[in-house]
Amino acid sequence: MIKLPLIAPLICFLLFFGCQPKEVVPETITMTKGDIVLSVEPASGGRISSLTFRGREVLKTSRDSLGLQWGSTAWTSPQSDWSWPPIATFDSEPFTVTELREGVILLESKRDPDTYLRMRKRISLGEKSDIGITYWVTNEGPSSTKVALWENTRIPYGGYLSFRADSLRGSLDSLPTKLVDSTYRIYLDERHTQPQKVFTDLKAVPVNYHHKGLVLRKYTSVKELYRTAPGQAPLEIYLDPPAGFAEFELQGDYLLLPPGESANLRVRWEVVPEL
Repeated sequence: MIKLPLIAPLICFLLFFGCQPKEVVPETITMTKGDIVLSVEPASGGRISSLTFRGREVLKTSRDSLGLQWGSTAWTSPQSDWSWPPIATFDSEPFTVTELREGVILLESKRDPDTYLRMRKRISLGEKSDIGITYWVTNEGPSSTKVALWENTRIPYGGYLSFRADSLRGSLDSLPTKLVDSTYRIYLDERHTQPQKVFTDLKAVPVNYHHKGLVLRKYTSVKELYRTAPGQAPLEIYLDPPAGFAEFELQGDYLLLPPGESANLRVRWEVVPEL
């Protein structure tokens, strides 16, 4: 038989610690520096949900019926490993916020039950309207696996993308490109009516998205011995005129990861006014 003097402290302990408020992560975390305001939704795959420059939105923020094709996210590559839709663990399921301070956020996915991979993201705001982003994927499985990281940014259908490349290929016979001063341009306009995908190498960076007086520039590593996943390319652009958006995609190095090892993809974004 337990005496009352022993029960009373136990009740007080349970009441005090059991009823303490738990830390609640906001649905949207917004960071601001200078002209840049960037929002992240940890519960939606740690996705960048909005990016504005002087109050003007750069990304596609309207959501499709499945809640997939909006904002900026990251996947594992190649796509042949998972077909469609993307792996939910990385694309749409909640990420944990592991660090949050002024201008910096770190997020971490759970371990995917099928691939045994875990993804981490670090997003930081710079001093010159720039954003540094690093993605990591770690093999937490019992055997080695080959994988690359893949950044996918949804943008409104309009304006054009420009980049320097030696070669490109498309999913349709007619590529929606124009060569201007050794730089390819892909116009997102009424001349293209069907969804299609463009795959290209990268001769140099940045890759630029020009739209309504702003330019989103993306920088990443361009290596002579760059290894991309099968069926993929360092730069990929998906056009979907009927749905009103395009995808601005960068691929990381395709590596064999032993258990416990990680691969990463580092990118830097800049938003500037069109000259």
